[in-house]
Amino acid sequence: MKRILALLFFVFVPFSAQAQITPFSTWANTRGSTLTVWFVDPSTGAFSGTYVNNAAGFECQGAPYQVSGATKGPAVTFTVNWTGVAVPDCKSITIWRGEVVGPTIRTRWQLEYVGSDGKFHRMNGVDIFTKR
Repeated sequence: MKRILALLFFVFVPFSAQAQITPFSTWANTRGSTLTVWFVDPSTGAFSGTYVNNAAGFECQGAPYQVSGATKGPAVTFTVNWTGVAVPDCKSITIWRGEVVGPTIRTRWQLEYVGSDGKFHRMNGVDIFTKR
């Protein structure tokens, strides 16, 4: 029985979300945008990297924006503040919350932005990222 439990431990532990979101990994969503993870803290699950938006109909396309996030078990959250050095300031922020399932991250996102009317607006949607 102990051998079976030990075997199960070594088989399933490497498939945790923290093990799947690894440094130097790239994830692409169905809209053509990419999340690149550069650093992962294995003790906390915190990660950082860049996000390049290529979604049609949205601003701030084609430039790498800083992304920060965290995993805990299969749960994952990451955020992009659409401002930075040498990139357009789009006066918005997006938060993705979801779950790592094998080679995919299934998320719901919330975009908060300042519209042309000067008021805050919110959009919601769904993204599925696949590990490249």
